[in-house]
Amino acid sequence: MYSRRTHLFVVALLVVLAGCAGGGGGVPSAEDADSAGGSAGTDDGATGDEASDSDAFELGDPERLLRDAGSFTVTWSYSGVDASGAEIEVTREFYADLEAERSYTRTTSATDGQADGGNIEQFVDGGVTYVRFGTGDDAFVSSQEGSSEVLGTAIALSQARAYGADDDLVSAGTETFDGVTVDRYELSATDEALIRAGSVSAQGEPGDFEVTNFEYAVLVDENGLSRHESWQFSGRADDQAVTGAWEFSLTGVGSTTVEVPDWVDQVET
Repeated sequence: MYSRRTHLFVVALLVVLAGCAGGGGGVPSAEDADSAGGSAGTDDGATGDEASDSDAFELGDPERLLRDAGSFTVTWSYSGVDASGAEIEVTREFYADLEAERSYTRTTSATDGQADGGNIEQFVDGGVTYVRFGTGDDAFVSSQEGSSEVLGTAIALSQARAYGADDDLVSAGTETFDGVTVDRYELSATDEALIRAGSVSAQGEPGDFEVTNFEYAVLVDENGLSRHESWQFSGRADDQAVTGAWEFSLTGVGSTTVEVPDWVDQVET
């Protein structure tokens, strides 16, 4: 028997793969990723009570911590091969200087190595939002009063809290990331096996997807901020080999600055 969250993860992958297989370069969204929580369990049958306090997976409040820091950079990327054999790449970047009330975001996407029209840039400065669609001479730039909340959007791309809620991750030592000492946590071998078994049990769902490998790791700093996360999976869908890899990085905490993009001067009035 596998948990409901393992089932949700498998179904979420089916949705992602079905979207990408639609012939139009479908893109996994943050909402898709939010649905893909792991299953409960700990490595070697250990319970939360048996783990030492120093090894416990704990997260701080990212919104409070990043507002206190004043600035940050978040990068989220996906690359994979869907059930149609198409190679999909998506990158989302967020640069925020909360004290200066400035932010810059960029989304790019490509199918089979070719940009597919999904290039969007947004710059917010002092309550005015500037948006640029496309690239080169075909780009269109506009502006409007008002601003969007980049902090909430950026931290929503982190999936660590979904795993940490049930202590699904086990300690794997310490390392350095972005000049900061971080604790590394990985999905337990037990949970990886449950996800693979869950995908087999889900046969008969639209798309018939079987996971053959799944890995997840997260790096957490001393304040409980998730600094880096990586997902990788491989499997088969409709007799086609499929793969996927997600990465989330939080860098430049307290040191990110946001410059005015050159294209802001091109805004159409």
